[in-house]
Amino acid sequence: MHNKFRRQRQRFVLSALIICGLFVSNSLEASDVVQVSPPKIRLSILPGSTQAGTINVLNNAKTAKKVKVYLEDWVYLPACDGTKDFKPAGTTELSAAKWISFVPAEFSIPAYGRQVINYAVKVPPDAGGGHYAVLFFENYLGEQRPPREGVSVNLSVRVAALFYIEPKGTIKREVRIDELKISKKKDKFYITVNFTNVGNVDIPVEANFFIIDEKGMVYTRGDFNEIYTLPQNTALLTSYWKEQIPKGKYDLILTVDISRALKEAGLGEVPAITKEAQIEIGDNGEVTRIGELR
Repeated sequence: MHNKFRRQRQRFVLSALIICGLFVSNSLEASDVVQVSPPKIRLSILPGSTQAGTINVLNNAKTAKKVKVYLEDWVYLPACDGTKDFKPAGTTELSAAKWISFVPAEFSIPAYGRQVINYAVKVPPDAGGGHYAVLFFENYLGEQRPPREGVSVNLSVRVAALFYIEPKGTIKREVRIDELKISKKKDKFYITVNFTNVGNVDIPVEANFFIIDEKGMVYTRGDFNEIYTLPQNTALLTSYWKEQIPKGKYDLILTVDISRALKEAGLGEVPAITKEAQIEIGDNGEVTRIGELR
């Protein structure tokens, strides 16, 4: 059962990577797709300076592969759940595509072999705020014949290395958290707050809450959904609790961690943001008042 689930998951992932063709053959396995390491590159570079690095491309298949490499832009889709939309290189406001050079642009990688891609990022002297790009590695898999149409189509997949470039000394990680709402549906109390990235760099967010009385006793706690934002993006943080809370006044404490990206890249961290609001619970466990976040 475990192997069956793993094969199904591999095929789902591969189908999401298709850029040409209409379907993924049942014979297509994870080894048919090259792997890149690292898949995410976050760099802090002084404006006017250049930083170089390498990306390893691995072929875990028993046959050689031809790979084409090219740059594009990316942005988060409005849900801010991490899903991305890819655009032609240099067409988005925060594009870093013109800052990045790399070699080689095409290569053949032998069975079970490795290819090293050398890249350089040159940040303009007047650059400010985060900029972004993606380096795609496109692998042509050959012709496939759909079972019904009977027409062969070219099938290729692509994997990505995402670039997050921060011109050092210009970055502002600033957010706005407001519009606290609590509503009850069936046996759950849903809590939502608006999160707006008002800085000039991408901010992935992890957040949680807890509700305490005046003596500091915790009655419930929970985690919010993870969100991923670019500058000026607004997203909804959502969580819930099921516990019945006695009648009274309580403090709802919201903690928002905006350091995830920094910690993943080994670039340090910034203090978590804490917000509070007073809420009141009525005789029947309902929320009768919601104070302002402060």
